[in-house]
This record gives sequence, structure tokens and C-alpha cells, in this order.
Amino acid sequence: MTNYYWIIAQHSGKVLEVENGSFCSCANIIQHTKKSELDPFVDMQLWYFDGGFIVNKRSGFVIDVAEGTKIIQYPRKPEPSQNQEWEYNHEDNTIGLKSNRNFVLDVEESKTDNHAFIILYEKHGGENQQFILQKWNDCSVIENAVPKIIDNYRFLPKLSQNFLEILNDDEYYDINIEVGNDPHVKTFHAHMIILNYRSPYLRSKLSTNKKNNDGTLAHIELPNILPEIFEVILR
Repeated sequence: MTNYYWIIAQHSGKVLEVENGSFCSCANIIQHTKKSELDPFVDMQLWYFDGGFIVNKRSGFVIDVAEGTKIIQYPRKPEPSQNQEWEYNHEDNTIGLKSNRNFVLDVEESKTDNHAFIILYEKHGGENQQFILQKWNDCSVIENAVPKIIDNYRFLPKLSQNFLEILNDDEYYDINIEVGNDPHVKTFHAHMIILNYRSPYLRSKLSTNKKNNDGTLAHIELPNILPEIFEVILR
């Protein structure tokens, strides 16, 4: 079983998070207030360690150093990957590059507010470079909650099936989503209200792309994600 962790900045008590819960590569890694275990979007804050890679539970992308010092999520590269492989030092609680342990994850300028960027910086021993790993105890939550929910609400399997059927609806959808880059572009039909509650990233996109009063459907473009991956996300 995979063990998931919050990565908690010692100076602020806040956790590493993929900005806006994005599924896009190159999304920033920031610090943010820790969500509860039952929050539907908690997976944007959860990570697991796969060898030297630190993988986000929500997106499946790994922590990566972009050009300069910015820390982002990015698709995993073949090993060895100098800017994607990390080592957690249990003695000083730093997370350093395997290829150069003098450089570690750092909360920019020791900020304590939400949305502060995570960067790569030369190791100096400050608390903004120290991180505590806290295990996400998803097992007890799932094992105790699911049987009770199913017992009390036996309509849930049917409800889940209804939501899957909505994805194939060609009559009542209210948004077109164009995914991918030429020549690999696919248009998906969807429902704004469902997207709004399932994805903070899409919620922000939808806020500026609402349906027009003349009846024209809303339209957004997501060029930085493969259609095959987006189809899985929708489901």
C-alpha cells in the first residue's frame, strides 16, 4: 500500500501543495494551509516517495526544478534525472537534490502566508528549509466511512452511474473544452457546475469563460495536457 504524506514547512506549519490543484505540467509548488483528511481536494497536498522521486497524489507528476530556481510539478523523466530526484535528510529535515545536496527545497524569503512559492536554494540551515513528513491516515478514514455510507445510502451506486452517463450527454452540456495541441486535439462536452466543484483549477478557468447571454456555449482551451489524460480526469 502506498504511504502518502503531507510535507510540512517547519517555520510556517503550512504544507506543500500543487497550486490550484492543477493537473497541468509546470504548475507551481506553493505552501498552503493544511486541509483535513476528509477534504475532497486534500490530494493536491499529498505526496509519496518513489525512489528519489516525490510524486503528487492528485496529478501523478513529480517535484521538479524548472529553469532558475522555481519548483514545479512535471512529468517524470527517465532515471537518472538530476532535477527530479531528491533525498530527505532525517538529521536536519531538509529535502535536497540527490545530484547536489548543497541545494534544498526552500520557502521563498521565509514567508509564512499562503501561496508562497517553493524554490531551490543553497542550504543554510534555516527553518524555512526544514520540512516534517506527516503520514496521511487514509486507511482508517476509508475503512470506517465507506461501509456506513453504503449501508445508509444504497442509491450511491446508481448515482455514480448517472454521473458517468452525464459525461456522454450530447444534449444538455454547456461547455466545450478543447484539449491538446495540433494535430492531437480533442473537444470534450461537459457541464460547468460539475467541473466547478471537482477542480479548483477548472473553477478559476471557468470564472472568466462563463456562458454568454446570447446562448453561445462557454469554451476553454487546455493545450498543455493530453486528451487521453484529460478523459481519465473527467471520469
